Amino acid sequence: MIPIFVINLATSPERWASASSRLLELNLKAKRFNAVLGKDLSSEEIENVYDAKANKKYHHRNLTAGEIGCYISHRNIWQKMVSENISKCLILEDDLLIDDELVDVLSHIQSLSGWDMIKIFDNRDVPFQEKVKLDDTYTLGNFTKVPNCALGYALSLAGAQKLLKRKKFFRAVDVDIQIHSEVGINIFGIKPYRISQNARFDSDIEAVNEGRHSNRSTFLRNLKFRIKMYLERKHISGDISKVASNSDDLNKHF
Repeated sequence: MIPIFVINLATSPERWASASSRLLELNLKAKRFNAVLGKDLSSEEIENVYDAKANKKYHHRNLTAGEIGCYISHRNIWQKMVSENISKCLILEDDLLIDDELVDVLSHIQSLSGWDMIKIFDNRDVPFQEKVKLDDTYTLGNFTKVPNCALGYALSLAGAQKLLKRKKFFRAVDVDIQIHSEVGINIFGIKPYRISQNARFDSDIEAVNEGRHSNRSTFLRNLKFRIKMYLERKHISGDISKVASNSDDLNKHF
């Protein structure tokens, strides 16, 4: 099975215990990946990865320290994949609930090739643009509007390399993933989704890292961002005809 990384703050051991024990119940062994606490970062550490000027010019609001820490946490896994030549992995945030059937989703992910990212969660159930049956239960699809939230996704080595083309970031990590055409990453989803958010846990960004969102915005910033997102939805998130399976020819299902 592909490696599984769970992003977890050292100050939240109960989240790691919840996620790791649940995965072990499914015979899935995860590795804890230390999350970055945004408010503990120095100005120099932030400036090395975050472009505040680009944020004000191209994004609709300022990022909080928590969102910066969250982005760095995901980015550190992408860098680990590149430096250790990890061909594919599953990346999870720790405030999640896991269905028994997650194993089936991972089996499909393992058998597929030709993808950069596969989303396995969406709290808004964004519809697929194009889709193909993987079996009697699961469907692979692409999007015109990529789901936000980075609670759970599979990532290939090629996908990690593409995401790292952004030398500095200026948007939240889930928004950068939505704007996939900038780096040419191919994004798909597998439904039905087998993970969900655990309402028992408050957001680490909100509870620990100075708030989920900043309200420092202007009408012009919001307008420019809305136009950017509208234009992004002109791009389909991935060519589903190029995704291949070790066990089946997906093209015959179109």
